[in-house]
Amino acid sequence: MVYVRKNQRKGGKIILSQFSFSNFKSFKEEAFLDLIAEPIKEHEKSVIIDKADGEKFLPVVAIYGPNGGGKSTVLEALIYFAIFVSRPFVISQMENDGKYITMSARSFGIDFAEKYHKFAPECKDAPICFDILFRTGGRQYRYQVSHIHNEIVEENLYRLVLGEKDAEIIFERSVEECVLGEELEEIPVEKLKSSMPLLSHIAANYDIESVNEVINWFLHINVVDYNNPKTERQVILPKEQKDRNRLFEMVQKMDIHISDFREEKDENGEIDKIYTRHILENGMVFEIPFEEESSGTRKLFSCLAEMMECLQKGTLMIADELDAKLHPKLLQYIIELFTNPISNRNGAQLLLTSHDITTMAPEVYRRDEIWFCALNPQNASQLYSLVSFKKENGQTPGKDEAYGKRYLEGRYGADPYIRKILDWEVSKS
Repeated sequence: MVYVRKNQRKGGKIILSQFSFSNFKSFKEEAFLDLIAEPIKEHEKSVIIDKADGEKFLPVVAIYGPNGGGKSTVLEALIYFAIFVSRPFVISQMENDGKYITMSARSFGIDFAEKYHKFAPECKDAPICFDILFRTGGRQYRYQVSHIHNEIVEENLYRLVLGEKDAEIIFERSVEECVLGEELEEIPVEKLKSSMPLLSHIAANYDIESVNEVINWFLHINVVDYNNPKTERQVILPKEQKDRNRLFEMVQKMDIHISDFREEKDENGEIDKIYTRHILENGMVFEIPFEEESSGTRKLFSCLAEMMECLQKGTLMIADELDAKLHPKLLQYIIELFTNPISNRNGAQLLLTSHDITTMAPEVYRRDEIWFCALNPQNASQLYSLVSFKKENGQTPGKDEAYGKRYLEGRYGADPYIRKILDWEVSKS
């Protein structure tokens, strides 16, 4: 269950604008992920437009690259950041009323051991830095946190009411001092531990509108690791019958002829067995155990209901290895749920990693929605978008290129290891 503070503002888009981080795992230097749409003439109807100021944002970002190049680390950095700053608040709410959040650190196997970049000795005692820009409730927030060995050395929060020119300080915190904005000026912070995020401390103990909006934004991130085998054994169905009907309509549009589920319960009332119901063209009905469905079908039913909820609420979904065990047509269908302004009328966003090159095409993505991640010669990851990549002739890739083919050829820098494997085989012969 997602805990929501009572005075969360209504109206306005809930949008991730930009996220950057540094000295985190394979990333030594700053990695910058930008979801503000570039001024390019591609899939213009798919972009999310905030009516407050007309700014345009991407509904989807797909990160490609070789295994071990840092794709999943980009997602992990955002989830780690969200959990690091909200965990004390969540624990306090569990103690008070038992509520908890759906976002789980276990989705990515995240722990809070040292995450600094291990391939440079100077990084051990350097800060791990996070910087995020997002919108919610008609306001734009910038939140920054830097910590060394989980001790916070800098934490800043700023707010801009959309349509106005000047941002205001909510708080600025360093090792030496803590400056509080007008909304927080009566809150005592002198004895706050350096391991405690000020954001969580205020959210747990006070009812401050701006802080509530920020903590709620983090808590509403929807995270699922679809490469986790345990996920496939889950069946998630909407509670409302109308939403359940819509889910099965979506499944049948994917040419998967499952019309419903039937549950069998044990003597304690717990679900013991789940069957899928198939209706053939001749009208005959058959049922088979859910575990006998294909792994791709099982995966769909572990994620589609969550995607529907994300689309309805207009929130952010993060999916690692979304393409694993999914047919490219099914993957494309899921992507188009977010890029289609009809199905995504509330401005939801999807951040994913993928190896599937058949969907890496101009028909599916804008160039600013395709990102690459790979290691440089110093064994540090670098992150960049297709639209910002410069070819040998100094030009950027065109909107009519065969992106997948050129990626496999190593034309975009993030060589997917094909040449390296071939070189290794030659050297051994």
